[in-house]
Amino acid sequence: MKTSLILFRSNDEALSGEYLDKLIGVFRNNGFAIERVEMLSFNDDLGFTRTLDYLKDTCDNLIIINDNRVTFDVKEIIADKFESPLAENENAGRFLDAIINAHGVSYPESYALIPVDATLIPNVFGAFQGFMIDDKEFTLALFPSEIKELSVMADKYLIPYLESKYNLKRKRLTLKYMGDKSKILPTIEKAKEIAECNFEYFLSESFGDVKIDFIFENFAECGGIEALRYIVSELKEDVYAEYDVSLSQRLFDILTLKKLKLSTAESFTSGTVASAILEHSGASNIFHEGVVCYSNKSKIKRLGVKVDDLTRNGAVSSIVAYQMALGLLREPECDVAIATTGIAGPKSDDTNKPVGLCFIAVGMRDGIHTYKLNLSGDRESITKKAKNMAMFLAIKKLKNLNNI
Repeated sequence: MKTSLILFRSNDEALSGEYLDKLIGVFRNNGFAIERVEMLSFNDDLGFTRTLDYLKDTCDNLIIINDNRVTFDVKEIIADKFESPLAENENAGRFLDAIINAHGVSYPESYALIPVDATLIPNVFGAFQGFMIDDKEFTLALFPSEIKELSVMADKYLIPYLESKYNLKRKRLTLKYMGDKSKILPTIEKAKEIAECNFEYFLSESFGDVKIDFIFENFAECGGIEALRYIVSELKEDVYAEYDVSLSQRLFDILTLKKLKLSTAESFTSGTVASAILEHSGASNIFHEGVVCYSNKSKIKRLGVKVDDLTRNGAVSSIVAYQMALGLLREPECDVAIATTGIAGPKSDDTNKPVGLCFIAVGMRDGIHTYKLNLSGDRESITKKAKNMAMFLAIKKLKNLNNI
């Protein structure tokens, strides 16, 4: 089974290696290796036609990544090759209308056109609607270029279709993990040995947040249950979800389930923890307030941090993080508090504490815990790692209330 990929770029534009890795990873992590990648110019309609003809005869599956900068009609050429004229798809039109209403932006009606013999691949995050078309020997799928959009579309529609087409008896599972990354690979290899089970797995990471994708063939028969049970038991509380979910969504869901309200006090993370939670619809039900207390005066006046402790220990200290969280919990509307203070760089403060040092406090009325971290990287990566760790520690605290 040979799978190829076509994507577009301008002649003077170097394609980001990170983008290509993420793009290929969408399919590779689901067990479909991309064996050939063709990069074509935005205005090379003849090149696209020739490449489509060639790949239609030499591969089993072709994935085309469209881009709104392409100057010719990619869908029209595909429709001609499959002798399946373009027409407005009713469901595609509904998805497009929903995006238009949600964003208040107009998009071309052509975004809802697909070949009449094609199957719609709905795009719930963007306007451009994808499709797949199959002539038994060959499957073609068209996706938008945004990774967030195409990854969901591929996972929910294309991958299950191909697994069914090729009669692949697979079980795909995901663990989300925050913790000591050096434990992951030895644990997985030990699980294979104990369960006598061979399976594929793929790791991806975003600022400390690790996604582990597993692909099992004949899950129950091959010892997959035992292998996965061992992995989860060894990684323990650092596994924050046994499905693909973001940290902010997981925290949002637990707060919703427990009917608790969160407040945040952020110094060096600059409100990004609050912002991540507030991205989710319905956040007003679980979020009370977010305080960006960058200066010492703000910490003192707004949160009641003691002057003596600031003078003696500095703003970047365990006692100050603790008192920031305590100040939030003094409000009766606050059930869960997250506080962050640290040094993101590029320079240290006048206390000679190292860049990357930070303290995160997470608490409820039964107690507040503070955590000391030494993070590496530039200013952006340090703050993003701290933001992720703050949400993870809150999830960990809430999960310990009950088994969630």
